[in-house]
Amino acid sequence: MSIPQLRDLRDRVEDQVMDGAVEPTIGRGVYAYAAALLRLAEDGDRDPALALREARSAAGFLASIAILPPARTRTWSPS
Repeated sequence: MSIPQLRDLRDRVEDQVMDGAVEPTIGRGVYAYAAALLRLAEDGDRDPALALREARSAAGFLASIAILPPARTRTWSPS
């Protein structure tokens, strides 16, 4: 039962990244982490319930981070 929930969580993270609702640089990493946990759970190398808890924790962390402003170009001047 945890594997379908893990798939849904991975898909939600992907949707949030694509929609720009979360910080994209961190969101891609959380998506990759959730996808890796899903693969491990599907292969039987990771307990699905544990993998789901870990993925939820990562998604919660992602949700708590504010979207960073766009990077500004900085001029460099020698001292």
